[in-house]
Amino acid sequence: MNPTLRRVTRRSPAIAALLLIIAACTLGPIAHADPGDFQTMPGLWKITLRTIADGHATQVGVKWKCLYDGGDPWTTFVDAMAPDAGCQRSNEHRASTALAWQVRCGMRSGQGRIALDSPQHYTGNVTLGGHEVLRVEGVRVAACTSPSD
Repeated sequence: MNPTLRRVTRRSPAIAALLLIIAACTLGPIAHADPGDFQTMPGLWKITLRTIADGHATQVGVKWKCLYDGGDPWTTFVDAMAPDAGCQRSNEHRASTALAWQVRCGMRSGQGRIALDSPQHYTGNVTLGGHEVLRVEGVRVAACTSPSD
């Protein structure tokens, strides 16, 4: 075997290991995003919730929530979306412009999601048993003036 080729072959495991370490260091921070990485504007958000039955909104409610710099988008946006108090959220996934999760309410299970179409607006829904049960829209309307907002 050519001596040069033999040297490259011996070094390739080390090069491969180095590339894996570089990739792990590069991708590591993505897996553990901090709340400030969610691409919403801090401020006062108007969250409109529509309960859905047979494909039609049967009840409309409004919640007001403040999101501060570095605030947790799960507590600000998703906690408002539980179809009822007995629902449990699991298997949460987050990107810079979307949140998705699994939900179980008693014997029914399903999923939820929200997606930002701008830093000041999002839409989403919750489905249980394959049927949409809740639709949500969030709009940033103003700055928050104090922690009690």
